[in-house]
Amino acid sequence: MPGTRRLLSGPLAGRLPPDRPGNAVPIRYEGAPPNLPGVRRLFYGLFAGIYATLVGSMAFFVIRWSHPASIALFGVLAALFVGAAYGLARQVVALVSRHGDLPALAELATRPKVAVLYATMNDVVPECLRAIHQDYPVDVYVLDDSSEPAAREVVDRIAGERGYTVLRRPERRGFKAGAINDWYARHGAAYEYFVLLDSDSFLPSDWVREALKYAEHPAQARVGIFQGLVNIWNFDTRFVQTLAPMSRVGQFVWESRLANALDTVFCYGHNCLVRRAAVDTIGGFVEGYVSEDFATAVALADRGWHSRFVPLHTYEAMPENVRGFIKRQNKWTRGAMEFIEFSRRSNLSRSRKFHLWQTPLGHFTNLILPLGMLLTVYGFASTPAAALAFLGQFAAHPLTTFWSIPLFRFLLVVGVVSTIPTVLVYRQCGIGWGTYWRHRWLSAAVSAVSLPYEAISMVALLRRRLGQVPVTPKSEAALGLGEVLSISRYALALDGALLAGMVLFNPLATVFNGVWLVPMIFAPLVILRFSGHPVPEEGPRSVPVGAAEEVVAHEAREGVVHASLAEIRSTGRLPGAWSGAV
Repeated sequence: MPGTRRLLSGPLAGRLPPDRPGNAVPIRYEGAPPNLPGVRRLFYGLFAGIYATLVGSMAFFVIRWSHPASIALFGVLAALFVGAAYGLARQVVALVSRHGDLPALAELATRPKVAVLYATMNDVVPECLRAIHQDYPVDVYVLDDSSEPAAREVVDRIAGERGYTVLRRPERRGFKAGAINDWYARHGAAYEYFVLLDSDSFLPSDWVREALKYAEHPAQARVGIFQGLVNIWNFDTRFVQTLAPMSRVGQFVWESRLANALDTVFCYGHNCLVRRAAVDTIGGFVEGYVSEDFATAVALADRGWHSRFVPLHTYEAMPENVRGFIKRQNKWTRGAMEFIEFSRRSNLSRSRKFHLWQTPLGHFTNLILPLGMLLTVYGFASTPAAALAFLGQFAAHPLTTFWSIPLFRFLLVVGVVSTIPTVLVYRQCGIGWGTYWRHRWLSAAVSAVSLPYEAISMVALLRRRLGQVPVTPKSEAALGLGEVLSISRYALALDGALLAGMVLFNPLATVFNGVWLVPMIFAPLVILRFSGHPVPEEGPRSVPVGAAEEVVAHEAREGVVHASLAEIRSTGRLPGAWSGAV
């Protein structure tokens, strides 16, 4: 029914491994501790070699240096190759290097005081707020910046039931960092550590105790941020079910393998344990940024503190359709652009800045990609006769014709070589071909639709400073065809411009660019296919969502809990098929 959210009776049923109770047995890697200098030399050497090979091969075999559009296209591809080489180098090094877990205490010798900070602004998730429970003593503070009375009512009711302390500010200064600093000024001195949670965060009941075993180990005395591995818990939409499993790749390649070894700077701003003594050295969280988490991590790094991933699983919700995904991406895009500003002024080493700048570089590609697309169409000219002649030759001699074109040879060789480590990583993560291809189709469609929004967001940020931080929707109804087409309007306009150029100026471009143009055109239909809510066999239960008043109605229905989260809460087990466990 419209405006409702379907709750399943157990979408993870049968998928939970029987031998993984919570974090009682954290992820451990066999073998000797890694040779960290060797890992770093291997990574940087491999990245440089891959990038030089890509750029050199393109320059020597493909680019027509007498053609201005071809030269411009080389510049676009050279920028894109940075991200491609970086990703491929990460995969290879993750596969071939030895890895060791962070040292941890067998048992805690002391009982450090810990506070749990749950931050919300009109987006409280009642089941997550109610589910804050640890087997280690903690004090829970709700940092509530909500302006809607109904959202405040939910917070007050649950806080009263659970014994939480609610903190509200007269004005929302400094966004989330300001709320953290308000708590820090009033209560921070009483605690040695604090845990940051977003409104959709969930921690297993033993997470704080296990995280402290890493934080209290002498080897981690200069680590200020202990970031948990973040998994997804809301699996009642096809959209999330299709995209979420690939988080295992990021956890295997980066979070569990390379980030610590390369001593990178990071903080997700939620699902992490923070050492208060580290924050004392910078006077609180850094305000004035969307990405206050990374800005704070950089400020800590300037004072000699480090960030580390701990092999302990945590959970959050993923946007449930492309509209929520675009809102989150716009927020991340604006935050990523700030990386350059606050890292440029820091004292970080060039290697640490290099890793940090990969995030904004990835978003800059969303400005570069449309330029490359337009260059391939409007930068060259051809006739319908030339297009027909090429198709006739290809039909008669497909292999010979294909191999005679330098660009096709380049793409084939690069594709085959880069696929090998990718396949090995997917096998290591337990991702099958069906899961991969479903993700590939949907992620390509989402990228095509969200591309113009990211470009618009970047241009807007360059023109003016951030005025407000968008809140990512935590629950939305399924999208219909009209809504998907409306959301896709900018992407469809770009498709129209490309098709017009192919028809009027460069028919041969249809042949050369069909591989990426066809998926772009059909992106709205692919998104529509994955935007519905699956219907459980025994029939759905529907709960109103949307406005904060409806959230109150949701909370008022006693016993109603999102089934995916309820499964994790009741079993205390990791959802092995989806969690990203490695």
